[in-house]
Amino acid sequence: FDLFVSHNSNDTVWVKDVLLPELEVNSQPAFKVCVYSRNWLVGRNIDECISESLEKSRKTLLLVTNAFAEYEWCQFEMTMAQHKLIANDNDNLLVAVMEDIEPINMTPRLRLLMKRKVFLQWTEDEAGQRLFWERLKLMLRS
Repeated sequence: FDLFVSHNSNDTVWVKDVLLPELEVNSQPAFKVCVYSRNWLVGRNIDECISESLEKSRKTLLLVTNAFAEYEWCQFEMTMAQHKLIANDNDNLLVAVMEDIEPINMTPRLRLLMKRKVFLQWTEDEAGQRLFWERLKLMLRS
C-alpha cells in the first residue's frame, strides 16, 4: 500500500466518501490506500491488524479529530506509527488535523507530535481544500 489511514470510526464516512475517491480515483497515478473497513479481516486481533497495516504501507496518515484523540486504539496506532518512523529512520508519518482539537483531548504524545511535525489542516474553504489535496499528494509521492 502507499498509505494506511489511521482514523476513528466516526470519520469513516468522510474517509469513504471524500478521501478514498480523491486518492484512488482523482489521482494519477492512483494511490493504493489501506483502511479498516475493507482491508482488515473480521475476527483478527486489532493490534495484529494495526501492525500489519503499518508494515505493509509506505506511509501512514493520522486523521486527527477529537474522536481520534479520545479513542485508545487510535492512540495505539499513533504510538505504533511513531515507533515505525524511528525504527525505519524515514519520514513516513503524515498528520492531517481535521478540526480544532479540544484542550482536554490533547494528550502529551499528540501535543508533541503536532509540535514537531508539519501537519495538514483541513478546512471548509474550497481553495484551502485544493491546497490540502495538493500537499497530501505531494507528501505521498515523496
